[in-house]
Amino acid sequence: MAITQLDWQHQLLLYGLLLAIVGIALGWWLGHRERMRLTRLVEAKFRTLASLADDKPLHDKLADICRLIEGQVSNAMCTVMLVDSRHKSLSAVPAESLPNTFTDHLQNLTIADGVGACGTAAYHRTPVVAADMFKDERFSDFFELIRAHRLRACWSYPIISPTDKSVIGTFAVYFHKVRKPTSRETILLQRSRDLVALVIDQHNDRVRRERSEQHHRSLFTYNPDAVFTLDRDGNFLSLNRAGEDLTGFQEIEVLGQSYELVVSEFEHARTRGHFNVALSGKPQRYEVEITDRAGKTHVLDVTNVPIVINGDVTGVHGIAKDITAARQNESRLALLERGVESSSDGVIISDANVSGFPIIYVNQAFKDITGYHDDADILGHGCGFLQGPETDPATVKKIREALATRSEVHVTILNYRKNGSPFWNDLLISPVRDSGEKVTHFIGLQSDISERVEGEKELQFLAKHDVLTRLPNRNALEERLAQSLQDKTSDAGATLAVLFIDLDGFKPINDSLGHAVGDHILVETAERLKSQVPPQDMLARFGGDEFIVIVSSMQERRDINQLATNLLKQFDQPYRFNELEVSLSATIGIADNSTAFDNPVELIQRADVAMYEAKRRGGSSYHWYSAHLDADMQHQVELRTQLQEAIQAEQFELFYQPIVNQNGQPEGVEALIRWKHPSKGYISPAEFIPMAEATGQIIAIADWVFRQACHDTKALIAAGIARVSVNFSPLQFYRDDFIEVVKATLEEFDVQAGQIVIEITENVFVRDSENMIALIHRLRELGLLVAIDDFGTGFASLSYLNQFPVDALKIDRSFISGVANTRRNSAITRGVLTIAGELEINTIAEGVETEEERDYIVEHGCNLMQGYLFCHPQPLDEVLQWIKDAQQAQR
Repeated sequence: MAITQLDWQHQLLLYGLLLAIVGIALGWWLGHRERMRLTRLVEAKFRTLASLADDKPLHDKLADICRLIEGQVSNAMCTVMLVDSRHKSLSAVPAESLPNTFTDHLQNLTIADGVGACGTAAYHRTPVVAADMFKDERFSDFFELIRAHRLRACWSYPIISPTDKSVIGTFAVYFHKVRKPTSRETILLQRSRDLVALVIDQHNDRVRRERSEQHHRSLFTYNPDAVFTLDRDGNFLSLNRAGEDLTGFQEIEVLGQSYELVVSEFEHARTRGHFNVALSGKPQRYEVEITDRAGKTHVLDVTNVPIVINGDVTGVHGIAKDITAARQNESRLALLERGVESSSDGVIISDANVSGFPIIYVNQAFKDITGYHDDADILGHGCGFLQGPETDPATVKKIREALATRSEVHVTILNYRKNGSPFWNDLLISPVRDSGEKVTHFIGLQSDISERVEGEKELQFLAKHDVLTRLPNRNALEERLAQSLQDKTSDAGATLAVLFIDLDGFKPINDSLGHAVGDHILVETAERLKSQVPPQDMLARFGGDEFIVIVSSMQERRDINQLATNLLKQFDQPYRFNELEVSLSATIGIADNSTAFDNPVELIQRADVAMYEAKRRGGSSYHWYSAHLDADMQHQVELRTQLQEAIQAEQFELFYQPIVNQNGQPEGVEALIRWKHPSKGYISPAEFIPMAEATGQIIAIADWVFRQACHDTKALIAAGIARVSVNFSPLQFYRDDFIEVVKATLEEFDVQAGQIVIEITENVFVRDSENMIALIHRLRELGLLVAIDDFGTGFASLSYLNQFPVDALKIDRSFISGVANTRRNSAITRGVLTIAGELEINTIAEGVETEEERDYIVEHGCNLMQGYLFCHPQPLDEVLQWIKDAQQAQR
């Protein structure tokens, strides 16, 4: 039956019954939800209280409280912000319900009115409820942030410390919708805020307590003095690190043992007395001698303090300072007093508080320096009696000002002895202060530095003068040149000329006859040249055997030419040294200011270029600079640059020239370098080797040659050659790592003893022959053979042949050329061959180009030969083929 068919009374009754059923169901559901909320609240509170009881990190405890609130307030997102009292700011603790991108922006938030809800709540110490943050100007700086995280409402409550009532943080709740708290939520948040305050305060208290404990532990552990505690029986309860270092015992080793373990036996009774007094409650301080674990004795300044707990003395606390050094210093002080008296420096002590600063003490050295031996002449007087007519008044004034201002002063002053003789005095005056920092005395230390002052004058002279010749040096020369050019600027027609003088053949004489002879020649040369140079002009030593004259007194070229001629005539007479007579000549290059230049030194450079041109033309003459000479110089500069590029790019090749025996069979080869320029082709060694020697580039080139020759040796030895000859530059011998580099190269390419012959010139032995001979012996120990190259063309003595074993002498091509028809060449060659034969040294003739030359040297006993007659220098592949062909021809 449909309800509508019932009469209205029954319909009303039925609707009422249904309404009652719905009400009962709704009431039961609401009650059940409330019971579940209360159950969750109880469980959350229990978890929170359990969290507080656990030793959990502060952030975890705060997170538990936030979860409690979020479980009771729908859609709430909680976080806590902690106060940094030093910076007066707030920083958010990371929250589970809020993303890190949000809380990261809430760091170091200023506590101030109008800074969001939290900054304002902390500042005013009152809650701030913002139902809609976008309608609250306090959030204007955060609109972009809250919009990015879709937040609308924020309730912030200040967290007040229950201990000192200070603001220690804020408790903040955020919502995605506009919302205000209900009364129940307000109470819940306020109680939660108080719980947070308790948690933070508890955490801060624990941190302070831990810091305090660490502070006191640090005072014990890191105290620089030994700190220890003893029980009532005198046994160790603790010992810090300094105590361990002092005694030599680890703390664990002494715990429970008596302190008498380290105290010297004769000190036991005395230290026990002090210990008992400390147990009675009276602090003690005394010195004691102990012996550490290693047996070393120390003197300690010990302080014992009773440890009082609840009115009872439970032990003794001790601090021991090692005063061994202090006691030793006292002994040293006594020694110092005796040392002052015996010091070689004069010591003066004067009274700072009496007019005139009278002297009250001087040591014996003062008396010896000044000649004043009678105390009556010294004590009670000021130091003015040491001053004389040439004492600098400014220095005296400086001393007086220092005394008046009670400050230190250090001066050099000219004083006078009692006999009137002057002496230079290095004087240091220092104030002496008492414990109250009042100056009571002045102490002066004086030294007689007369010799040093004279030496300094000499140094000032030598700064602009040559030590050997006493002529102006390069520094003085350049200053004079610059000044002379400046003076000539006002007179456009004035002439300034530079004469560059270089001695011809001086280096071989200096190397062969010794530096004593060379120095004598240079000194006499300076005197001879100076006698010809007008007084208003300058003669200077430029360096080595080079001299320069700056001429400003002559305007005509003929006058300058005459001066150059007179200078050259000074070399007509030979130089004599003891019984030795030496003849020299010189070459002069001249440049003047008639051609424009940028730098004054360019005049010297131009004169240098002109001098080299004069040498090229035969020397012993003078030559004027001209512009075309610069082109040759530029070529040399370019060649040097290109040579450096060749070294870096390894543009070199090794050619080999066979060395044959009397039958024409190859027994060895000589490695000869060739430079294949990328655009100019092969450049003659005669052009670039001298430059490389002069610039030092030869070292890198010689290293490359030796490595390449060692690399090729295996193929040459395999082809039937007995040995490979390699030329060494004299410059290589002056490298500190010379022997090590050679040894490493031999080992790298597995070169065997006797396979490499090093060729050196006689001039290697001219300088530091003793060291060079020692190096040759070390090379032979490495398995290298030694040959003297270009024998007879250098300046070495035949005595060197007697000082170390030479394996071969190479007779220079200049002696072999036309040897059969030239009397002098044949005589020299026969002489060398005879000497070599007597000494049983192999000989190698260089530059053999004709059969007549070959027959002559073979007839006179030459062992080996090389030259165009047999084979030109060839690349490795070609010389290997030549060797093969020569061997087959012999068969």
